[in-house]
Amino acid sequence: MKNLIFTLATILALTPSLARAEVFVWQDPTYDMQVAFPDNWLRQAQYQPNMRLSILAPQGADHAACSLYVSRDNRYMETPPNMGLQVAASVFDARTFQTEFYTRPDTNNVRVASYGTTGSLGMAAAVMAQVDFSKKWMGQDVPMHALAIATQYDGKRIFMSCEAMAGSYARWDSLFRGIFKSVSFPGAYSVMPNGHYRRFQDDGGVILPMNARNDAISIY
Repeated sequence: MKNLIFTLATILALTPSLARAEVFVWQDPTYDMQVAFPDNWLRQAQYQPNMRLSILAPQGADHAACSLYVSRDNRYMETPPNMGLQVAASVFDARTFQTEFYTRPDTNNVRVASYGTTGSLGMAAAVMAQVDFSKKWMGQDVPMHALAIATQYDGKRIFMSCEAMAGSYARWDSLFRGIFKSVSFPGAYSVMPNGHYRRFQDDGGVILPMNARNDAISIY
């Protein structure tokens, strides 16, 4: 986590409009998740039950914002580590990404521009998509572009997106990716295919008692 925060701080320093920002680490007590983002970003009201975090760039610059949604549905509770990506892709296909944006009250004209099955979010394998859409704002439809990443992990459905005005998105992309990389939560499964065991072969000599007279045999 420290390395990821350092990476995010480096990105902030290289972004002129955010040069004075420092890093804030948000923690969610319900799901024990952490996300790091610039401390001058504004927390927004959670208008959906599964929305855990909604943040907005200072003064709403370029409509840049990020949101994190988490809900528990208890599917795929016992997923082998090597099947994590397949599970994420089956729960979040390209159409599901489109639906996630359509369920918001301020969006229309949603189009998934690209979809990939290589990525990660915290401890979990994840799928990622680039999404174009229109945002309703003050009677106008503002062209927007978003980077979204999603996973199904330990019975939790996790979806996160960061967005900005389409014409200004490029200047925010590095920061958005830094925020994604900062996401962390406890692992539920071993990263080893068959678990991870202590290397007892490295213990050295072992003395085994043979009988009540304390005769023993040494094994090396």
